[in-house]
Amino acid sequence: MLPVFLQISPKDLELAGFDAGSVWYLVYFLAAVVIGLIYLQWRLQRKRALWALSNRFMQVILNRGLTKGQHAIAERFFKELKPAEQEEALSSQRALARRLQAFLASHTGISGNDRVEIFDKILPGATSRIEIKEIDDLREGELCAVDIGKQSYLATVMKKKDGQVLLTLFDKAPIRPGAAYIYAYRPQLGGYLIPGGILKVNGPSVIFKHEGPIEFRGDQHLMTMVPLGFSITAWPHPELDVGETAEGEPPPLPEVFSGMTDRTSDRAISAKFQNEPPPWVMKRQEFWELTLELPEKPIECRIRITPYRAGMWLLRPVDLDGAERQRLYRFIAEHEPVREHF
Repeated sequence: MLPVFLQISPKDLELAGFDAGSVWYLVYFLAAVVIGLIYLQWRLQRKRALWALSNRFMQVILNRGLTKGQHAIAERFFKELKPAEQEEALSSQRALARRLQAFLASHTGISGNDRVEIFDKILPGATSRIEIKEIDDLREGELCAVDIGKQSYLATVMKKKDGQVLLTLFDKAPIRPGAAYIYAYRPQLGGYLIPGGILKVNGPSVIFKHEGPIEFRGDQHLMTMVPLGFSITAWPHPELDVGETAEGEPPPLPEVFSGMTDRTSDRAISAKFQNEPPPWVMKRQEFWELTLELPEKPIECRIRITPYRAGMWLLRPVDLDGAERQRLYRFIAEHEPVREHF
């Protein structure tokens, strides 16, 4: 008798209902699965790459002093670029300048002053620290805004001579000779309003003549060294953490730390504590609530605290609203204002 395995015929090894057609079906199915997985992996990698590009751009503009509205416009600009254009803009300042200028020129709904500030803040030039004391302090190729009445138009400085400036407008508008202002911006200093008038208009080109004192509009970059009392408490307050309070017990009062300011602007305050929070509290606590003692009434806002100099700290507001910011501006302007420097 033959061994059992020798008695098995080829037909016995065939799977029931599994013919050549079924094999090709299985091959096609597996190929479709592989292609689908490759496509999903490609989509995931592409999404990650786009996120990385956007994150890099956000890091570029994070500390450029953009207002909330200007930041939103800058984000929209970058999102409207194709991925290849985003990579080019991040790898070349010239490409970024070209594409940003084209974007700002085509969006006439954005005020001229905002367009000038966005461009100069994102791409600060060599003149970012040079004050504008006369018309010759404008640089050729610089973006500026031409304010006529309630309208503001984006323009480029082409030439300067004898107190006059040749400008090329990006915006198509029926401009006539008459009173006007040029608004220029210096990222390290602030804005400057140059009074004068339009002498001649030739298509998109206009000749502007400077007449009158130049007005500095950069009060957001001023500070006062008048000492002010302040106090801080940890935020959120302990009484908001109801999970740690036993029933029937009064909520714990937040510990108050007080001190005096050394320098005060709307963007930062250098200060020294009379009773300094413990180091472990400083490391653990991310946000604090500040009460700044102004003459009329205190300003209250949330802040972050970072080390500054020996025995001093830097308080940075994170949610100071527009009305309170204007009140702080006025106080600074009325109390020996100087250029902000920390």
